[in-house]
Amino acid sequence: MVGFACDVYRREPRARIFVGNKLIDEFHVLHHKDTFLTFLQEIYKDKHILQPIAQDQLNDIKNKNLPPLRFYEIEMDIALDRVTLRIEIENNDSNYSNGFMTASTLLQLKACYFFPIDQRLLDKLLAIKNKNRPTENYSWDRREYSRIFELARNGIYWKGTDCKNDTHAPIRYNNFFSIGGNGEFTCELKKKYGIFIPIFDWAHRHVFDERDIDFLIDKYKQNAHQRNSD
Repeated sequence: MVGFACDVYRREPRARIFVGNKLIDEFHVLHHKDTFLTFLQEIYKDKHILQPIAQDQLNDIKNKNLPPLRFYEIEMDIALDRVTLRIEIENNDSNYSNGFMTASTLLQLKACYFFPIDQRLLDKLLAIKNKNRPTENYSWDRREYSRIFELARNGIYWKGTDCKNDTHAPIRYNNFFSIGGNGEFTCELKKKYGIFIPIFDWAHRHVFDERDIDFLIDKYKQNAHQRNSD
């Protein structure tokens, strides 16, 4: 599943999604203003600065403010143990002239998930997660963990291709970043637990939020007979 927020200047950027070498979809990203932070600021307006928001409430805010989503069901070759997810972005829309630029189309990959559509497997993973949930070390677990399905916040990288320097390294992306220009998102996935998860460059606990996945599966099923959904 993918979903973009986009501040279009004049022309909509084009996205092309690949899994391995297979083109999954090609489309233009429509203008969509990200509302998550605005909504969150409204919630915090009546709270003390140190008063936390419950995780259930935070998830509800996030899901209510998702951008238009596109769902894809992909059958993976059982022989594969690694695969690359790639999203190519063509975005040449700016008023660049004589070395100066004051306006351009900016893009955010707000949501990108890759997860198995297998409820029995998800239930088994959830049981493993709950069994290994720490008690006295719980605060450490909450601070440092790797989300195995939520790629837009873990495991995905952005590399702009407008730069003349071919040695320019990709940067680890976070879904609050706004980017302009041409480039590509990439995420290296490897098979573990019988499913494909990102290759993380740090070692933390592997977790997933079952409420997010349940929400997305329900939304996917509602649109199962459509190629894409909003």
